[in-house]
Amino acid sequence: MEMYPLVEARNQLGQLVGRVRHGGEHILISEYGKPAAALVPIEELEELERLRGQADIAEARAREAAPAGPAMTHDESMAQLEAEDRQAER
Repeated sequence: MEMYPLVEARNQLGQLVGRVRHGGEHILISEYGKPAAALVPIEELEELERLRGQADIAEARAREAAPAGPAMTHDESMAQLEAEDRQAER
């Protein structure tokens, strides 16, 4: 997997997109020397989104089946989910 600085990637965007689309390559784009984004084939992105949706559904079903805890407001529930997502990213 190759990595390109943002400025270089911007200058070669058409070529990089072609390599991803036709060659199935994965290309990282860095900002300040650290990976910041990736170019991946659209089919892989769609599959990732499908899998993420399935995981969200499974998690929701598991929460429904779990014993009920104290009632939470919508905002509290969303804050808890966001905290869990941040923890999972680490």
